[in-house]
Amino acid sequence: MPAVAMTDKLRTEFLVPLRRALELPEIYMSANRWTELPYERVPSVAMTNYVDQFVKHDNDRYLQYLEKVASGKKKVAAGALLPHDVARAAVKEKGKPKGFLAEAQWKRMINDLKESGSNLGSSMAVCDVSGSMSGTPMEVCIALGLLVAELSEEPFKNKICTFSHKPQVHLVQGETLAERYTFTSAMDWGMNTDFQKIFRLILDLAIASDLPKEKMVKRLFVFSDMEFDEASANPWETDYMMITKMFEESGYGEPPEIVFWNLRDSLSTPVLCDQKGVALVSGFSKNMLKIFLDGNTDLEEGLSAAGDGAEKEKPMIDPEEAMKKAIAGELFEDLRVID
Repeated sequence: MPAVAMTDKLRTEFLVPLRRALELPEIYMSANRWTELPYERVPSVAMTNYVDQFVKHDNDRYLQYLEKVASGKKKVAAGALLPHDVARAAVKEKGKPKGFLAEAQWKRMINDLKESGSNLGSSMAVCDVSGSMSGTPMEVCIALGLLVAELSEEPFKNKICTFSHKPQVHLVQGETLAERYTFTSAMDWGMNTDFQKIFRLILDLAIASDLPKEKMVKRLFVFSDMEFDEASANPWETDYMMITKMFEESGYGEPPEIVFWNLRDSLSTPVLCDQKGVALVSGFSKNMLKIFLDGNTDLEEGLSAAGDGAEKEKPMIDPEEAMKKAIAGELFEDLRVID
């Protein structure tokens, strides 16, 4: 059979029926059957790309669908979207159909992470909103900071710390994603950073809340462009030693694991590759974030103890272990390195 005939046969006998079975939006759009389009079946990226077409050809029914999504009566897909893309749309399209859609997709994203068991537990975010973060890094920083804040547990829930030599903990204000984004973008910032003060704020918050040791922050995300406090009088090793001492003397044991998230290409490096208690992350893929959202990862299962029946000690993460976790999924099992 000629190749052209084979291609036509594949399209007519397999692809077209498959697309119809999946109820892909393009099937209804190309046939001008807008009023039959099942919006709940529209994939997240397609929903975002086709908003203008839905409004143009099926305005009333589409807006009714968004109202039902907002009230919890209908669902919207968000699985393939990145937090900063959704946040950007919520702010730029506020009060418009695309803005309403983004607000709904954000809620779905948060709910999906909670229901999957991938939650941040006791975590906190430090957001750098300084001038050097302008552009996409700023959008990613704020979006991931809000994501962490919403998934965190009390007393750290909905709280973000500023990236500054005089850091402050802010309770994020606003009912909508757009309002919360605007609030975060206007937070104070400085030209350098004091990590000892940041950890002191965490301790003060815990002590003021009479927080049990097991509820203490387990992980601190730092979203920045990696331009850390070069003017600091102390090297990182000294800072980390002082932070560890603060936590031990306060009865909380080891300090939180620190995740330095590089949101822009940079030559500056805050820690060495084998620095314990620190993970280095580059980029802003939601899948990378989920490495740290999973409360059952092997990074937290504990180390083998010296004797039988002894209590297992919680391991400290390091950059190499974080890298191994990132490429440990089934998707990479069949890959081979050819030298």
